[in-house]
Amino acid sequence: MAAYEGFAELETQGWSDNTISSGYVTMFSEASDMAIPSIVSQVENSSRVLDLCCGQGNVTEALAKAGHTVTGADFSAKMLSHARRRFPTGDFIEADAQNLPFEEDSFDSVVCSFGLMHVPDQPKALSEIRRVLKPKGQFIMTSWCGPDVSPVFQVFYSSVQEHGDPSVTMPDSPNFHQFANEEMAKSILSDAGFEVEKQEQLDCSWVLDEPGDLAEIFQNGAPRGGYLLSQQPAANNAAIKAAVAEKVRSRFSEGDKWRAPIPASLIVARAN
Repeated sequence: MAAYEGFAELETQGWSDNTISSGYVTMFSEASDMAIPSIVSQVENSSRVLDLCCGQGNVTEALAKAGHTVTGADFSAKMLSHARRRFPTGDFIEADAQNLPFEEDSFDSVVCSFGLMHVPDQPKALSEIRRVLKPKGQFIMTSWCGPDVSPVFQVFYSSVQEHGDPSVTMPDSPNFHQFANEEMAKSILSDAGFEVEKQEQLDCSWVLDEPGDLAEIFQNGAPRGGYLLSQQPAANNAAIKAAVAEKVRSRFSEGDKWRAPIPASLIVARAN
């Protein structure tokens, strides 16, 4: 049986869904885009770069504009269609992070922005990243911090726990936030042949027009959130959304808007 088979199916279906893919581009990426300048600033000059799990091509475009030779790769044809519309001159290829179609030592740097946590077999993906990197090549990745430090995930997870139907559970999957934990990240990356050179927290957020917008971002802009909310009975779904909105209203008010902080972790590592 493939690693985390149910989770792999959830991710495949989610990123193939028109609502989720479009919702990610139009809503969720407002927060993830905030990490792009920090990512680009870490890539060494004149690099040939693989933007892995490139999604809608936002990082690919930024790296190309910074002067790098970039290939964007993603397993989702739907997300690649967004990427090609966003950046028509970009070099994009449909590819599975767990089985990359590139020769050894093909890239100076590999970037994976908020992508690795969506991959079922992460050790295999890291092995592939290491394989296609040149000796001493860079690996730069971002991931979302967990509810221990992330106000948004505190609000979302606590509301689901308080008001969700207990029969609605996620398929077994890797720890979504493990790469934001310094000790876990160093251990996992060391096992894969990388040495972490830097890990730092990035301030990302959404600015919401209405407190209820946060739950809509999770339901319509992310496979996991979409699954967890859409599978709820109507009454539970409504109760979760009401709880999220109330917590946003009380915790994130900023003038006539609501700023919802969702911090991220940036890792810069070097292939051994």
